[in-house]
Amino acid sequence: MDNELNDIIIEAIEVFINHILYTRDVYPSQIFKKRKIYNTPVFASIYPPLNTYLYKVLRTIRELLRTGELEGVEVLLYKDDVEIYERYRFQIKPLTERTAGEDEFLMDMEEQLRASLYCLAERVKALDKLPSDCKFKVLIYTNQVGFVRLSHNPHYQFTGLSLASQ
Repeated sequence: MDNELNDIIIEAIEVFINHILYTRDVYPSQIFKKRKIYNTPVFASIYPPLNTYLYKVLRTIRELLRTGELEGVEVLLYKDDVEIYERYRFQIKPLTERTAGEDEFLMDMEEQLRASLYCLAERVKALDKLPSDCKFKVLIYTNQVGFVRLSHNPHYQFTGLSLASQ
């Protein structure tokens, strides 16, 4: 059951990252394809370089979820390390079989994810258009054990792994 719950969290993170990139026009809309998730239309990247990056991010998140070492995920929209345009922080609380047992078919969870997606969409509508030089990166926050373990593993080498502040 834990793997299924982790899959749901991974899927939600992927949907939210794609949603942010699409709605904030970080990439041209042509690289996104419409699909349906949580009974809601969403846009997902079909651009191979972006998908490769997201695959590495999500693989790292999955590993940290598996070991209980994930503290959070942050999407940064920025110009350079000094000028950050926007940040979207997701705090990840571990799901347990008991939590899922209270929502056997995960209908409440799906409704919460759908509502969160709509809420995010409404909030970003009011934001000014981002400059054309906007870049993005995903930061993954973990504890010291997770950071040390993954920073020495070549399968999880990418620039977004960060030690969560205590």
